[in-house]
Amino acid sequence: MNIRILFGYLFFLLSIIFCVVQLLIVLTSEHVAGLSLILQFCSALTCLLLSSLAIQRSRRTAMVVITAMAFSVCFLALLSGGILAMKGTDEMATVKYVLFLAYAGLYGLFGLACSLLASKSATNEAGKNT
Repeated sequence: MNIRILFGYLFFLLSIIFCVVQLLIVLTSEHVAGLSLILQFCSALTCLLLSSLAIQRSRRTAMVVITAMAFSVCFLALLSGGILAMKGTDEMATVKYVLFLAYAGLYGLFGLACSLLASKSATNEAGKNT
């Protein structure tokens, strides 16, 4: 396995771990500290961008795995945000919902970009074979 792909997977898993840790902190805390929230979001975003090292034309399976993981994180963030909104508690701040939507959008866009790249490389490979 190429070291570039290994680090891509590692950084993508780190971004998911940072996302989960921050969302758990947001769920359990009553007051949200703005600076720590921004720093944690930026660390997850940085790891997500570094994980793009795994995207290569010849590595279609790497892109499919990263796409599936990105869409699952997006779905879980939207699902948990929806469940919290249906609970109707007054102690949930607007910042918490914005954070859930930001993570869902971030991972959803990343997964969409990876899936478009994967389908583009698959059509290019099919065109070369004919």
